[in-house]
Amino acid sequence: MISYEEAGRLLGLAAARDQRTVGDADLLAWHADLNAATLTYRDAEAAITRFYAIEMASLQPDQRRRVTTPDVISIARKIRNERLENFIYEPPPGDHDPHYLKRLRGQLEATASGNTTPPTRPALTSSPTAPTRALLSSVGRRIPAEDDTPTERPPIQRPGPLGRQCPKCSAAIGRPCRTPGGKERPPHPARRTASTPRHPEEETA
Repeated sequence: MISYEEAGRLLGLAAARDQRTVGDADLLAWHADLNAATLTYRDAEAAITRFYAIEMASLQPDQRRRVTTPDVISIARKIRNERLENFIYEPPPGDHDPHYLKRLRGQLEATASGNTTPPTRPALTSSPTAPTRALLSSVGRRIPAEDDTPTERPPIQRPGPLGRQCPKCSAAIGRPCRTPGGKERPPHPARRTASTPRHPEEETA
């Protein structure tokens, strides 16, 4: 809970920055709003500092405004969430913890309120090591099977005259023959002859 004295102190911090006039109604409103949001004095003070030192400082003078209790509540919740980013639950000695939820809530609150410093994680180096670079170089490549050897596909055989290139008009396989003017026409006789299978006795004759 934030006391009336602490609410007045927070209003004094805001007035020192925006030169507002503080009255009894302001004190009552701030005390009611901040306690309804269950803020602590520490979080509210940090929120006011961030509001003026960071958020308002990044704006043009004609865009700046005075802090309000919704600003303080919103920023304070954001600060608490930031403190929980690296939260790691610390279990008691041993494997059994009959009061897990109670202990977890206590550690979460202590970390969010700033009473406990979150653990620091090792920072990444500026460049990956040689073994890491070797592993990264294989990312995205397909790993072939042991018997996965490339084989050439046999050419597709088509029956009939279109299965051969025309010796008359040079029409490609699968394409119709054409007249000298470029119009499609039936296969040339030479193409039909070339596509007709020959009997073995004809080949040895």
